[in-house]
Amino acid sequence: MTINQGYLLQMKKYTDQEIIQGLKTGESFAVKYLAKDYLPVIRYFISKNNGNEEDAKDIFQDALYIIIEKIHNKDFVLQGTLSTYLFAVCKNLWLMVLDRQKASKNYELRHSADYVDNDFTENADRLFYENIFRQCFDSMDEVSQKILKMYWMEISQTEIANKLGYSYGYVRKKKSECMKELKSKIISHPDFKELEKNLNIRKTISKYYE
Repeated sequence: MTINQGYLLQMKKYTDQEIIQGLKTGESFAVKYLAKDYLPVIRYFISKNNGNEEDAKDIFQDALYIIIEKIHNKDFVLQGTLSTYLFAVCKNLWLMVLDRQKASKNYELRHSADYVDNDFTENADRLFYENIFRQCFDSMDEVSQKILKMYWMEISQTEIANKLGYSYGYVRKKKSECMKELKSKIISHPDFKELEKNLNIRKTISKYYE
């Protein structure tokens, strides 16, 4: 391919339907074209809303994943332009991230008063439990971990099903089973009984993993 041919290829404009068809069939040109034309807009929006370039790339990739899942649905109908749809998905994903960040920050602020006296024993017990939790969570299978992580990120079960390629019914049942499994692993962990001597947390754990 000559330089001129390569330049003309780069300059080629595709219709929304051509891009959608390219995404359906896994053509690399479709993703490259969208990244070249629309990623800068997404990057600008996210940078103006407490994000950075890596955040923009992650959101863009997640949005593409969602859109590809959607367009494989035989009932999918594009309302408006593909660029508008892509931006809307990216915007909603980023707003969800900001909401989770805000919720996490508020949680830390609410609980900071509990540690204002810097009580060493309480902090040590908390870290002890976090270590138990991490060990139990890491021992679960990959699908269970993915479902729980997305659930705790407040992603809807419908969206989890779309992202992982499962049915809604499977994800709903699997999430419940995963929570029960994690609860059982934590309570049966050999270090948990030691922690119970210092903290009355069994009721809290049971309520959290219902």
